[in-house]
Amino acid sequence: RPRRARKAGMAPAALDEDGKEINPHIPQYMTTAPWYMSSDGPTLKHQRNWNQKKKDENEKTGQWYERGAKTFQSRKYRKGACQNCGAMSHKTKDCMERPRAKGARWTNKDIAPDEKVQDIKLDYAGKRDRWNGYDSRDYAKVQQRYEKIENVKQEEARKKELEERFSKKVVEEGAEGEGEGEGGEFLLKDEEE
Repeated sequence: RPRRARKAGMAPAALDEDGKEINPHIPQYMTTAPWYMSSDGPTLKHQRNWNQKKKDENEKTGQWYERGAKTFQSRKYRKGACQNCGAMSHKTKDCMERPRAKGARWTNKDIAPDEKVQDIKLDYAGKRDRWNGYDSRDYAKVQQRYEKIENVKQEEARKKELEERFSKKVVEEGAEGEGEGEGGEFLLKDEEE
Protein backbone atom coordinates (compact mmCIF):
# COMPACT_ATOMS: atom_id res chain seq x y z
CA ARG A 1 0.00 0.00 0.00
CA PRO A 2 2.78 2.54 0.68
CA ARG A 3 4.08 1.80 -2.84
CA ARG A 4 0.70 2.74 -4.33
CA ALA A 5 0.62 5.91 -2.27
CA ARG A 6 4.09 6.86 -3.53
CA LYS A 7 3.03 6.25 -7.14
CA ALA A 8 -0.05 8.41 -6.64
CA GLY A 9 2.06 11.16 -5.07
CA MET A 10 0.37 10.90 -1.69
CA ALA A 11 3.52 9.78 0.19
CA PRO A 12 7.09 11.05 -0.16
CA ALA A 13 9.46 9.08 -2.40
CA ALA A 14 11.65 6.38 -0.84
CA LEU A 15 15.28 7.27 -0.15
CA ASP A 16 18.25 5.05 -0.96
CA GLU A 17 21.43 4.57 1.11
CA ASP A 18 22.98 7.80 -0.21
CA GLY A 19 19.85 9.84 0.57
CA LYS A 20 18.78 10.17 -3.07
CA GLU A 21 15.10 9.83 -3.94
CA ILE A 22 14.04 6.72 -5.83
CA ASN A 23 11.44 7.23 -8.53
CA PRO A 24 8.27 5.43 -7.34
CA HIS A 25 7.52 4.27 -10.90
CA ILE A 26 10.66 2.09 -10.99
CA PRO A 27 9.54 -1.55 -10.49
CA GLN A 28 10.31 -3.28 -7.20
CA TYR A 29 12.50 -5.98 -8.77
CA MET A 30 14.89 -3.21 -9.91
CA THR A 31 15.08 -1.41 -6.58
CA THR A 32 15.74 -4.51 -4.47
CA ALA A 33 19.38 -5.53 -4.50
CA PRO A 34 20.38 -9.18 -5.12
CA TRP A 35 20.96 -11.44 -2.12
CA TYR A 36 24.77 -11.33 -2.47
CA MET A 37 24.85 -7.54 -2.06
CA SER A 38 24.28 -6.33 1.47
CA SER A 39 21.67 -3.60 1.44
CA ASP A 40 19.25 -2.50 4.16
CA GLY A 41 16.50 -1.11 1.94
CA PRO A 42 15.60 -0.12 -1.59
CA THR A 43 18.57 1.15 -3.58
CA LEU A 44 19.76 1.61 -7.14
CA LYS A 45 23.45 1.29 -6.33
CA HIS A 46 23.61 -2.20 -7.81
CA GLN A 47 22.23 -0.85 -11.11
CA ARG A 48 25.03 1.68 -11.64
CA ASN A 49 27.75 1.12 -14.21
CA TRP A 50 30.93 0.44 -12.25
CA ASN A 51 33.09 0.89 -15.35
CA GLN A 52 31.94 4.50 -15.58
CA LYS A 53 34.76 5.58 -13.24
CA LYS A 54 37.39 4.42 -15.75
CA LYS A 55 35.70 6.35 -18.55
CA ASP A 56 35.45 9.49 -16.46
CA GLU A 57 39.17 9.41 -15.58
CA ASN A 58 40.21 9.89 -19.22
CA GLU A 59 37.72 12.70 -19.70
CA LYS A 60 38.64 14.52 -16.50
CA THR A 61 42.38 14.46 -17.11
CA GLY A 62 41.85 15.61 -20.68
CA GLN A 63 44.06 12.87 -22.04
CA TRP A 64 44.85 13.09 -25.69
CA TYR A 65 47.63 12.02 -27.97
CA GLU A 66 50.85 14.00 -27.71
CA ARG A 67 51.21 15.25 -31.24
CA GLY A 68 54.64 14.80 -32.75
CA ALA A 69 56.16 13.29 -29.60
CA LYS A 70 59.33 11.29 -30.31
CA THR A 71 60.82 8.59 -28.08
CA PHE A 72 64.08 7.12 -29.41
CA GLN A 73 66.51 8.16 -32.14
CA SER A 74 68.40 5.24 -33.66
CA ARG A 75 71.72 5.60 -35.46
CA LYS A 76 71.26 2.64 -37.80
CA TYR A 77 68.44 0.62 -39.32
CA ARG A 78 66.81 -1.98 -37.03
CA LYS A 79 65.12 -5.15 -38.18
CA GLY A 80 61.33 -4.75 -38.28
CA ALA A 81 61.43 -0.97 -38.72
CA CYS A 82 59.90 1.02 -41.56
CA GLN A 83 61.99 0.42 -44.67
CA ASN A 84 61.39 3.96 -45.88
CA CYS A 85 62.29 6.11 -42.83
CA GLY A 86 63.63 3.63 -40.26
CA ALA A 87 61.16 4.31 -37.41
CA MET A 88 59.97 1.30 -35.38
CA SER A 89 56.56 2.80 -34.61
CA HIS A 90 55.02 1.98 -38.01
CA LYS A 91 55.45 -0.20 -41.09
CA THR A 92 56.46 0.88 -44.60
CA LYS A 93 52.91 1.03 -45.97
CA ASP A 94 51.83 3.28 -43.06
CA CYS A 95 54.77 5.70 -43.43
CA MET A 96 53.78 9.36 -43.72
CA GLU A 97 57.17 10.47 -45.10
CA ARG A 98 57.54 10.80 -48.83
CA PRO A 99 58.87 7.63 -50.44
CA ARG A 100 62.64 7.79 -50.73
CA ALA A 101 64.50 6.59 -53.79
CA LYS A 102 66.60 4.40 -51.52
CA GLY A 103 65.02 3.85 -48.12
CA ALA A 104 66.66 3.94 -44.71
CA ARG A 105 66.96 0.16 -44.80
CA TRP A 106 69.55 0.31 -47.60
CA THR A 107 71.29 3.65 -46.92
CA ASN A 108 71.37 3.73 -43.06
CA LYS A 109 71.09 7.54 -43.34
CA ASP A 110 68.51 9.97 -41.98
CA ILE A 111 66.85 7.44 -39.68
CA ALA A 112 63.63 8.95 -38.34
CA PRO A 113 63.02 8.87 -34.56
CA ASP A 114 60.31 6.57 -33.21
CA GLU A 115 56.96 8.23 -32.58
CA LYS A 116 55.32 7.90 -29.18
CA VAL A 117 52.42 5.44 -29.49
CA GLN A 118 49.71 5.92 -26.87
CA ASP A 119 46.68 3.82 -26.08
CA ILE A 120 43.93 6.13 -24.84
CA LYS A 121 40.57 4.59 -24.08
CA LEU A 122 37.75 6.93 -25.05
CA ASP A 123 34.02 6.36 -25.01
CA TYR A 124 31.75 6.63 -28.05
CA ALA A 125 31.39 10.41 -27.84
CA GLY A 126 35.06 10.98 -26.99
CA LYS A 127 36.22 9.17 -30.13
CA ARG A 128 34.01 11.32 -32.32
CA ASP A 129 34.62 14.62 -30.58
CA ARG A 130 36.18 16.98 -33.13
CA TRP A 131 37.60 19.33 -30.54
CA ASN A 132 39.10 16.69 -28.23
CA GLY A 133 42.76 17.52 -27.81
CA TYR A 134 42.40 20.99 -29.33
CA ASP A 135 44.80 23.53 -27.90
CA SER A 136 43.85 27.17 -28.41
CA ARG A 137 47.49 28.22 -27.98
CA ASP A 138 48.25 26.65 -31.35
CA TYR A 139 45.75 28.95 -33.03
CA ALA A 140 47.15 31.95 -31.14
CA LYS A 141 50.47 31.27 -32.89
CA VAL A 142 48.69 31.29 -36.26
CA GLN A 143 47.05 34.61 -35.38
CA GLN A 144 50.38 36.15 -34.40
CA ARG A 145 51.95 35.02 -37.67
CA TYR A 146 49.12 36.58 -39.71
CA GLU A 147 49.33 39.81 -37.69
CA LYS A 148 53.04 40.06 -38.51
CA ILE A 149 52.30 39.48 -42.19
CA GLU A 150 49.59 42.17 -42.14
CA ASN A 151 51.94 44.65 -40.44
CA VAL A 152 54.61 44.03 -43.08
CA LYS A 153 52.04 44.51 -45.86
CA GLN A 154 50.89 47.81 -44.33
CA GLU A 155 54.48 49.06 -44.03
CA GLU A 156 55.14 48.14 -47.67
CA ALA A 157 51.95 49.98 -48.73
CA ARG A 158 53.05 53.09 -46.76
CA LYS A 159 56.51 53.01 -48.33
CA LYS A 160 55.04 52.66 -51.80
CA GLU A 161 52.64 55.54 -51.16
CA LEU A 162 55.45 57.78 -49.91
CA GLU A 163 57.59 56.92 -52.92
CA GLU A 164 54.71 57.79 -55.26
CA ARG A 165 54.15 61.13 -53.50
CA PHE A 166 57.86 61.92 -53.57
CA SER A 167 58.10 61.10 -57.28
CA LYS A 168 55.04 63.33 -57.98
CA LYS A 169 56.65 66.24 -56.09
CA VAL A 170 59.91 65.81 -57.97
CA VAL A 171 58.06 65.78 -61.30
CA GLU A 172 55.99 68.84 -60.33
CA GLU A 173 59.03 70.79 -59.15
CA GLY A 174 60.75 69.95 -62.40
CA ALA A 175 57.70 71.18 -64.33
CA GLU A 176 57.55 74.41 -62.28
CA GLY A 177 61.18 75.20 -63.01
CA GLU A 178 60.58 74.92 -66.77
CA GLY A 179 57.45 77.12 -66.77
CA GLU A 180 57.08 80.78 -65.90
CA GLY A 181 56.37 80.01 -62.26
CA GLU A 182 52.71 81.05 -62.36
CA GLY A 183 50.05 78.74 -60.96
CA GLY A 184 52.56 76.62 -59.03
CA GLU A 185 51.07 77.56 -55.66
CA PHE A 186 48.09 75.17 -55.70
CA LEU A 187 48.40 71.90 -53.79
CA LEU A 188 46.91 68.53 -54.44
CA LYS A 189 44.50 67.11 -51.87
CA ASP A 190 47.09 64.51 -50.82
CA GLU A 191 49.76 67.19 -50.29
CA GLU A 192 47.56 69.43 -48.10
CA GLU A 193 47.60 66.86 -45.33
